[in-house]
Amino acid sequence: MSTHAFAVQGPGGTAAGAITQIGGNITLPAGGPWIIFGLWAQVVKATATVAEGTGGHLLVNSLSGDLTPDPAPGRYPLVGNCAGVSAVSQPAQVPLNIWPVNWSAAGKSVISLSYHNQLATTVAQEIAAGIIFGDAIPEKRPLTFCDGVRAAFAATTEQTIGTITLSEKATRIVGILADVNHGDAWTAVEEVMATIRLASDDVKMPPCQFPCIRAFDAGLGVIAGASSVPQGQFIPLDIPVEGGARIVCYATSSIAVTANCEVSIYIAYE
Repeated sequence: MSTHAFAVQGPGGTAAGAITQIGGNITLPAGGPWIIFGLWAQVVKATATVAEGTGGHLLVNSLSGDLTPDPAPGRYPLVGNCAGVSAVSQPAQVPLNIWPVNWSAAGKSVISLSYHNQLATTVAQEIAAGIIFGDAIPEKRPLTFCDGVRAAFAATTEQTIGTITLSEKATRIVGILADVNHGDAWTAVEEVMATIRLASDDVKMPPCQFPCIRAFDAGLGVIAGASSVPQGQFIPLDIPVEGGARIVCYATSSIAVTANCEVSIYIAYE
């Protein structure tokens, strides 16, 4: 048994009712059948325009017809933030939208994830979305051991966050929690959104791309204040590992920022 995940990221549309595919098609690995048990998405304002809110639907489409049951209509709530009311807007935080699903997918099944705008916006919103799957649905387990890494960066290219060396007693990874934050100076027109990736020379992990528990809208004008922090939960995983395995953690942000954003990645194991 092993858990895998794919993530895609990109801009949505601007017209009310527009449907825009996010990233490229997702092709599941050969083998299978796979059980897709997690579906997630986030939407943020790339530019905070007064009187323009975010949100709409995440649309799931089985392009190859190899999902059982077919997810159509495949319309899931993608919750965003409300409209601003002045020329001064804080960079509001957006929690992770994640839903339990249960689809059986053949090896090499092809899926697309699209954003359906609820409202018109001047600038396209930024979307991250993905699926979590494996050969079985993992059981939620106690977080007996947990270790983490963090790093700060400004570039939009994938960055190495750090390497976690598991205990020699480790037998399986049971959960992951990743977070993106902005502790340095804000630039008003910059959103902060990131996805993370795990890799290892000791464990067969790919594909292994996961969301962060929050993202941030772009601010507007002279930024003042900040919103409350949403509660973060570990995503249950079941990845068998050898004791002492080294897990390398990476992150990719949606845009390059003027001042650093910070990414933290925590792995729970037993």
